[in-house]
Parts: sequence; structure tokens; C-alpha cells
Amino acid sequence: MKYMKNKCLVLFVLSFGMSIASAKVETVIGSVNLKQNPNLAGFLPQTDLPEILISRKQYVISYNKEKRIPNFAVWELVTSDVGSSGRATFAKDSELEQYLQSTDRAQHAVIPSEYTGSCLDRGHVVPSADRSDNPEDNKETFVMSNMLPQTPHLNRVVWEHLEQYTRDMVKNQNKKVYIVAGPIFDQNVGAIGPNKDIQVPSREFKIVVILDANQSIQEINKETPMIAVILPNVDSSGQLPKLNSSGCSAPTSGAQDKNDWAKFKSSVPEIEHLSGLKIFAPL
Repeated sequence: MKYMKNKCLVLFVLSFGMSIASAKVETVIGSVNLKQNPNLAGFLPQTDLPEILISRKQYVISYNKEKRIPNFAVWELVTSDVGSSGRATFAKDSELEQYLQSTDRAQHAVIPSEYTGSCLDRGHVVPSADRSDNPEDNKETFVMSNMLPQTPHLNRVVWEHLEQYTRDMVKNQNKKVYIVAGPIFDQNVGAIGPNKDIQVPSREFKIVVILDANQSIQEINKETPMIAVILPNVDSSGQLPKLNSSGCSAPTSGAQDKNDWAKFKSSVPEIEHLSGLKIFAPL
């Protein structure tokens, strides 16, 4: 399958010494200096939405404390990231909780049980298997700040197929990739959780910037191949998700088209239009 080359991708050969673009960032938490985070390929999406940046060696997440989900996540994937560590368990993001409590005692980080009673999965933005090199890296993907409410069909079928395709490309074709993914709210689906305050996206996007393993980020330019998709957050019948556990739809079983995600190819301008993000904003 040929990669999609997005002609609208501007040249962004940039250094990490540049200042963060003028996004309204409330704070940056995490153990890694944002400008030195290896998951950033010279760009960090810019948003006007409420934003707490979480900078860890496994990823950078833009967390929206009002929607209680990520605005987006950015991460690098190379061969050494994929191993056999096994899956951790879902957990509250304790560092985010500490920050939220320090600013407003009424604010809390999402806990895993807040998805209970809905028809939606706790869907990883940064996949567990993309950080399966060791248990600690995998554990960091299971914090709830890395989760979006996804239908089982999206999470376990279409989204999973694209995740696996990307890992196979890295492992079998000697590639490394930089990925950005997040929610789109072009329809009002509603919210879940005990307080009905975890917003459910109608669609979710992913952009995969593809390099040869020996290429540097300085070689990214308008000819760099990319995959850009917008995937609907629907059940196996194509319907928007039911928000309570009554009548939940199971994911498709049996033979599946592993390239089903390719039907939803899009473009960076379309993703920017629908998400409100400026994807390739320079650091």
C-alpha cells in the first residue's frame, strides 16, 4: 500500500531550541523537559482549548481538564519500543491529580471506574503495544489521561488495525514514525461518567509521519510520506455509541479487513479544520 503524501505539509526543519508556539498552556507536568522530549519531531500541535501538557519519555499529551480527555497525544515509534512486556492495568494519573488538586480541590483526574456503566472502552491514544519494551513504559500508557471513550468496534477493530499496521511498518520495513492523534467533536454525542463530564468524541484522527529508521527529523519536508485518517467513533452497524450499558453493541467478530482504516483516509487540512488544531505548529 502506498503512503499518502500530503502536499499541504510545510517544511518544518526546526530546532528544539525554539520557544513553544503561542498556545495557551496552563502548565507542563512530567519528568522530561518539553523542548528535549524525543517524541516531538520539531512540532507540537497548537490548540485554543484548555491545555495541560504532560511531557514524559513515552509521549507528550495535551490534556483538556474541562472535557477530561486528551486534546491530542504525540509520540515516536521505533523498533526498540515494541517488545513483550505484557499489559499493565488502568490507573489514575497521579501526577495530574496532584496538579489539579493544587489548583482546585473540586477537580480530579479520571479514574478507571468512571467508564463503568457505559458502552465505551477506555481507548488508548498512545497504544500499549507501542510501549511494550519494558513494564514501566507500558504502565505509563495505562494512565487515564491517555484514554478516549471509544466504541468497542473502533477501539478493538479499526483503530487496532491501524496501530498494528504502523507497528508492522516500523518492524518490517525499517521505518520510524512520529504520530499525533486525538478527538474530533463534529457531532454532539454526549458525555459519560458519574457526573456526565467525560466528553465522547464523534470521530478520532491520527496522522503518522513516516521516516526511514536512519533519517533525522531535520529531513522531514513536504515530500515526507504520511498517513492521515479520520475514524468514526461508531459501533459495528455504523451508529454513534450508546452511552449507557443497556443494549451495548459488541465489536465485529469473524473475518475482518485489516486495512479497513484506509477507507477513512483524510488530509492534514481537513483534520485541522475539524479538530481546531494547528498540527505542525513549530516548537
